[in-house]
Amino acid sequence: MATMTRDQVKEILDRVLAWPADDQEKVARFVREVEERRDDITDEEWEIIEARAARRDLASEREVEQVFGRYRSA
Repeated sequence: MATMTRDQVKEILDRVLAWPADDQEKVARFVREVEERRDDITDEEWEIIEARAARRDLASEREVEQVFGRYRSA
């Protein structure tokens, strides 16, 4: 996995700010969840996330809830 530069991250976030509010909220919810659980996400789970994002085959809200749900109860 290639490490993104600070400028690359900012560039992406700037693009997100131009998205419709509903889409921005989805990104914000995802980022909050990752922030809360980032140490608990396995390398394998990150690989799945990245592979799906590359294919634009992102997880449904139900699938996301299943993954994060197991950490909420921990």
